[in-house]
Amino acid sequence: MDITPTVTPHEARELLHRAETLSRDAHNATRWPYIAFILALGVATSMGTFAMAVTTGDTFGLAYFATLTVVFALLVFFMFSIRGRSAFSRGRRWTAYIAAWFVSYAAALAVVIWAHGSVPLAAAASGLVLVVSIVCAAREARA
Repeated sequence: MDITPTVTPHEARELLHRAETLSRDAHNATRWPYIAFILALGVATSMGTFAMAVTTGDTFGLAYFATLTVVFALLVFFMFSIRGRSAFSRGRRWTAYIAAWFVSYAAALAVVIWAHGSVPLAAAASGLVLVVSIVCAAREARA
């Protein structure tokens, strides 16, 4: 014999409220690694390209190596925290964030290559990388 329990309207509202709260909390918890990653990536590459643009010789090599090391460490940490390949399967919005960061980073690298030593251009290009990553992280936080 199957006996279906009856749920009062008040209990149903409480259950729906609880389900909505759990859903919102789960969604917010999965977003924070993405926000932290895009911010850290922006800060690291912004500072790294600025350092590369205004240094020469061994100091340039150190800035280059440190930037690569930090970006690699960020990628590894991000992939482990999101669990492997699914880390980069976030969708069109995530692809747009990475594309926007890449375009701004490519511009900053162009300054490093063709206008090496120009502090105003280096500051503008590195600042662009930082602003783009902050805007992307803010957009992800509000999504």
